[in-house]
Amino acid sequence: MNKSFLFICLLLSLVCCVFQPTEARPLNLAKAAKKLLSILGTGTYYDVAAGVGSCGQTNSNDDMVVAVNHGQMKNGANPNNNPHCNRKVKIVGKTGKSMEARIVDTCPGCENGCLDMSSALFEEVCGSLDLGVCQISWDFV
Repeated sequence: MNKSFLFICLLLSLVCCVFQPTEARPLNLAKAAKKLLSILGTGTYYDVAAGVGSCGQTNSNDDMVVAVNHGQMKNGANPNNNPHCNRKVKIVGKTGKSMEARIVDTCPGCENGCLDMSSALFEEVCGSLDLGVCQISWDFV
């Protein structure tokens, strides 16, 4: 009986040490869902100052602006009236830096999920212009 009592005490001590209560942490579902739903694609840059964009505006290469791929831009008969024009996007690229940019143009040669950026924005998001292309994730703000 004495050995049984000691064994039970030892077993209960181990159980108490191993199964400590833990504090439940709230899960931020909105943040987790947003991260999962980000659009993955490639980022490139173009000469924004070369002319008027599909939204009917002129911009400079120093502006934080993007051209969205034609599939997601969905221009109608008059692209100047596109509801995506002047809408903001949040982009994360190779540098890990998160940047917001304004939609001002359509990229006819870009695949679904891809963005064409001003050179200043590309440098912030991807690093050097010498890269030419980088992996990005982005979403509408």
